[in-house]
Amino acid sequence: MTSKVLTIGAPLDELHERRLRAVTAACERLGTLLRSSAPAPASPAVGLLRALASAGRLAVSAEDEEAGPWTLAYAPSPAALAAVAGGSTSSWGARLDAKQKKALRRAPGAVFRLPFVDPVTGAASGGALSTFTTDWSPFTAACAVAVHPDHEMLAGSEVRPRPYFSGRLVRHPLHGDLLPVWVADWVKPEFGTGAVIVNPAHSVADLEFARSVGLPVRFGLGPHEPGADPASWLTPPVIKTGMTLRAGRHDGLSHEQAVDAYLSDLTEAGHAERGESFSLGRVPLAVVTADPAGEIRWSPGLRARSFTAEAGTAAAVSASLRATPLLSAATEFEAASILVCPADAVGADLLWLRLLMFDLNVKHAPVLVVPVARIGSAQGVEPQWLDASLLVAGRPDETVSVKPQLGEQIGRIAKDHAAMGVGGGELESAPSPVAGQIFTALSTADFAAAFKAVGPTAKTVRRGGAIGESERAAFLTALFVLLGLPLPEGFSADALEGTFTM
Repeated sequence: MTSKVLTIGAPLDELHERRLRAVTAACERLGTLLRSSAPAPASPAVGLLRALASAGRLAVSAEDEEAGPWTLAYAPSPAALAAVAGGSTSSWGARLDAKQKKALRRAPGAVFRLPFVDPVTGAASGGALSTFTTDWSPFTAACAVAVHPDHEMLAGSEVRPRPYFSGRLVRHPLHGDLLPVWVADWVKPEFGTGAVIVNPAHSVADLEFARSVGLPVRFGLGPHEPGADPASWLTPPVIKTGMTLRAGRHDGLSHEQAVDAYLSDLTEAGHAERGESFSLGRVPLAVVTADPAGEIRWSPGLRARSFTAEAGTAAAVSASLRATPLLSAATEFEAASILVCPADAVGADLLWLRLLMFDLNVKHAPVLVVPVARIGSAQGVEPQWLDASLLVAGRPDETVSVKPQLGEQIGRIAKDHAAMGVGGGELESAPSPVAGQIFTALSTADFAAAFKAVGPTAKTVRRGGAIGESERAAFLTALFVLLGLPLPEGFSADALEGTFTM
C-alpha cells in the first residue's frame, strides 16, 4: 500500500504556490515507493461535526440566528491544547513541535470544579462544571457561573436569546452556596474550559453583566472591613487589592495569601488544581445554509447540537453544508501519511488540523510532515527545469533564491538517467554509503541533499566509471522522486524494502 499525500494551507504568492506543487508532486512519487499499512477511509464531514458537537467543541455564529446562514467554528479542547503544548502527544517532528508550542497563547491559573446539584433539593446530582480562572483571591464572593451557548453542559436543551439562566445550579466548593449557571455570548469557548466564575464586585466585565441581569454584587476583598456606616461601604470593582472579607478562618489575608490558601483548600478537597490555559482562538469548519433540497437537518434552537442524537427534539429545517478546507483536510487525514503545507501554516492551518484530530481521538502522527517556505527569486532558470530547481535549491522549509546554473546542472544529470537505466550495477558485498545518503535524504524530504548526493554518481557514469547496484538503485530512485523521470522497466519497489528510514 502506497502513502497518500495531503496538502493543507494557502501559498503566499505564485512562485510559492509552484514550489508547493513541486514538493507535493515529489512527495507523491516518494509515497508510491513507501510501504505503509492500509489507510483508513475518508471520514464523512457530518460525522466529524457530530463528534465535535457531542464534545462541546463547536461554536455557532450567525447574523440571523433563525434564518442563517450559520458558521460552525472549532474551539480546541483544553486537553488537546495541553497535549501539544506539553509534548504529550505523538511528535510531528522536533522543529515543527517547537513552532506549534510557540504559537499557543498561555495564561497561568487554576481549574475549579463546581459540583452540579438538584435545583429543587440542592442535593448533588452528579458531575461538576469545570471553570478556569486566573485570579481567585475574591472567590468567596462569586455569585454565578456563565457558559458559552454551545457548552456541552447544555446538551438536550434549546438555546434561547442570551443571556439567560440555564435552570441549573452548582455548589460553591469553598462554602457550599448555590450558584446559578447562566448562558452568555461573551463567554469564549476557546478560553479555558468555556465556563467562567462570575464575581461582579471584582471584575469590570462581571459587574456589567451582573447589573444587566440582576445578580448580587458581593465583596470578597477590600481595603478595609465595611460596617453599618455608609462611609465604610465599598465601591465595585475592587481588583487584586486589600484583604479578604467574610472568608471565615481566612479573613484578613492579603490578595496573594488568599490565592494560596483557597487553592490549597480546594486542591485538598479534590475540587481544583493549578494549571495553565493554552489558547489559539477558534477557526471556521463549515457554513450551514437553509436549503429545501439540503442533505442535513438543522435546528436553530439546538445550534451545533443539531448533529447529535437529541436533534429530533426541536424544530428543524433542511439545510446544506459547505465544508472549509480545514474540515475537508480532516476528512482525509487518516487516509494520508505525508502532509505538505506552506511554512507559514505550521502555526496556523497545520496546528488547527493537529488539534482537531486530537479532539476526534485520532492521535497518531503522519509519517512525514513537509513545510514549504517561499522562494526569494528564480530569474533566468530554464522553464523545463524550473519546478525541479524550486524543489532542490534548498530544504523545503528554507527560503532560497534559485540560480540559472542549478537548472543547467539538473539538465546534465537528467541526461545521465538514460545511461544509468541500461543494464545493472556491479555486485557488491554491502550497500554503498552514497546509496545510504540518498535514501536518508529522501526519507526526510531533504530533496536538496538527495540531489547533492547524486551529483558524484552522475559524474562517475558520465566518465564511463562503474558503480555498485545499490548506488544505481538509489540514483534512479532519486531521479524518479526529484525529476519525475521514469524508473527503468523491471525496476521493482520491492527491491527498496528497508532502504527508507521513516
